[in-house]
Amino acid sequence: MMITLDALSARTGRTFDDHLDRSLTIPVLDGIQAQGDLLVMPAVLLGASDWRPVPPEGLVLLDGVHPHVLVADPGTCRWTDGPDGPAFAATAPVYLLHPEHGATGFAPGHYVTHRQREWRETDWSPVFD
Repeated sequence: MMITLDALSARTGRTFDDHLDRSLTIPVLDGIQAQGDLLVMPAVLLGASDWRPVPPEGLVLLDGVHPHVLVADPGTCRWTDGPDGPAFAATAPVYLLHPEHGATGFAPGHYVTHRQREWRETDWSPVFD
């Protein structure tokens, strides 16, 4: 299924910044993808048992100045808490929406998310927001 940013906006009610071309088709990929501060990676096996459906309004994977929101057709995507952020399993294409970055499409599969972290140069320990 191919979809445009304009169609995703109409379907979800989410808005995007004016500089984005709403007529472009959003590619659906199955590899590692980054969207701003959020990295999404394929996962071969997720051992969590507390899977919940992605709600109709979407699931905020990372909230900051602008949220990264995962949207899916009903019954096609479940999520659970992962070690570094939410993980999700999709049986149909799903989309990650962001007002500044537009949308990213994910092919069916299992994915884990990781939030960008900053490192201190003095002791190489992570700084968490």
